[in-house]
Amino acid sequence: MLFYVEAIDTRGKKIKKFFQVSNEEELISILEFNNFVPLKIRQFPEILNFLIKRKGKITRREIIEVLENLHLVVKSGLPLNVGLMDIAKDVENETLKEVLTDIAYKLQIGYNLSKAIEPYSSYFTDVVVSLFKIGEETGNLDRTLKDAAEHLKRIEDLMSKTKQALIYPAFAFVSITGAMIFWLVYVLPKIMDVFKEFNMQLPLTTIIIMKMSEFTQKYLLYIIGFLIVLFILIKIFRKKSIKFKLFTDKLTLRIPIFGLIIRNFNYAFFSEYMKLMISAGLPLYQALEIMEKAMNNEVFKLAIRNVKDKVSLGNSFSSALMEENVFPALIIRMVNIGEQTGQLENQLEYISDYYYDKVDYISQNIAKMIEPILIGVLGLFLLILVLGLIGPIYQLISNVGRMS
Repeated sequence: MLFYVEAIDTRGKKIKKFFQVSNEEELISILEFNNFVPLKIRQFPEILNFLIKRKGKITRREIIEVLENLHLVVKSGLPLNVGLMDIAKDVENETLKEVLTDIAYKLQIGYNLSKAIEPYSSYFTDVVVSLFKIGEETGNLDRTLKDAAEHLKRIEDLMSKTKQALIYPAFAFVSITGAMIFWLVYVLPKIMDVFKEFNMQLPLTTIIIMKMSEFTQKYLLYIIGFLIVLFILIKIFRKKSIKFKLFTDKLTLRIPIFGLIIRNFNYAFFSEYMKLMISAGLPLYQALEIMEKAMNNEVFKLAIRNVKDKVSLGNSFSSALMEENVFPALIIRMVNIGEQTGQLENQLEYISDYYYDKVDYISQNIAKMIEPILIGVLGLFLLILVLGLIGPIYQLISNVGRMS
């Protein structure tokens, strides 16, 4: 049932919210639990459930802080619902406050933590929800919360390093493109005007440069507009079509430098997630199922889906990985050793640490890696300019000398 409520909260402010509940009694319980004084209650058809979708954003760092605080709550022996309400009071993010309050209410009426948190798996991730289930079943919720917080910290750090590594090549590409456009639009036209005034016979290279300059001058705004529209269309098609997303993700992985960074990030991301789930006791098939949902890159998502299907048919994990031609020999070899020795968790941890350090190394040394490419592109551009301009400039100086 969907209800629209106008009420006064604990701070004396008027609030307007939608609530989805099983019955009217549950709605009254929620209002009492939150200390809301109702002013107006109106029932809506359930077809309008989209009205209660939360638009606020919750960052991974905020989730990490919640998990760390929950770990302390469990360790101290304080009831979870009381601890969650205390955490919610100190939270500034209104969306997160609402989520924590709802989880606390569900705990109070008899839900366990994993069941109460399940509707918010988009914030806490499917991996963390699965860890909660295992922690509750084994009685190790305290350790599970700590492991989940450390895992998310590591993922956050990995994503931060990857973004840092991608920023420099992106900035360098934009800077070089900007410099080339500046030359073609503002500098070269003035030099070309001088050549035209003297009616000089120009070599083919210079004519080509002139045509490029004229084209850029004439169509620059159209080119920029086209690129913006193209970018928007790509974003739309990537959301609408899995085939198009797969195609563009394949192309991205082939781009020099960018592809290297993204591949290594996905290797580290995959091994980190798998290590955590295997160490927590999740069956391999279930871990791969969750891993498939967690992957953002469609190439890796498809590969993991295929690996999951092959594992379900009785193939070993390492042989299924090998058949996909996506994962490097190092990962396959170490997974194979882990399967044979019964130490898959340890092997995944070694892989995770290796690729984590590799992403860190790339982020620290990206400038050195990209310098040869930058020098090559700039050198080629300058060489074309020199070849196209030095002859006509020499001829111009000679003509001026004769005239004097």
